[in-house]
Amino acid sequence: MAIKELNRKRRGHAFYPPKAVAKKIPALGKTDGEGDDAVVHLHYFSGAADWYITELDVESGMSFGWAEMYPGGGEWGYTDLVEVEAVNTGLVVIERDLHWEPKPMRTALADRVMHLYH
Repeated sequence: MAIKELNRKRRGHAFYPPKAVAKKIPALGKTDGEGDDAVVHLHYFSGAADWYITELDVESGMSFGWAEMYPGGGEWGYTDLVEVEAVNTGLVVIERDLHWEPKPMRTALADRVMHLYH
């Protein structure tokens, strides 16, 4: 992705996925109707907030997936990753999970619950 990163130095790693990973992520609208069977290709996090990305427009940074800002408060929708990458409140910067392995949404949410409550 050729989108400029504002917080790369602070984050210490690339916010956007490598080209090889980005090529495997379905375009916007391609997983419509799959629900919890949609594969999560990217995971972003900060504190208790998580973004699980199932679709991506690599040119604009617009994505679709599940966003959960606090436990139990998640929903499907569009997320502008350019805006998410720009978040820098002094204490908070959003990070890409560098160890993420693609998995169905239902598995990602189950893993999140296990991580938060155990």
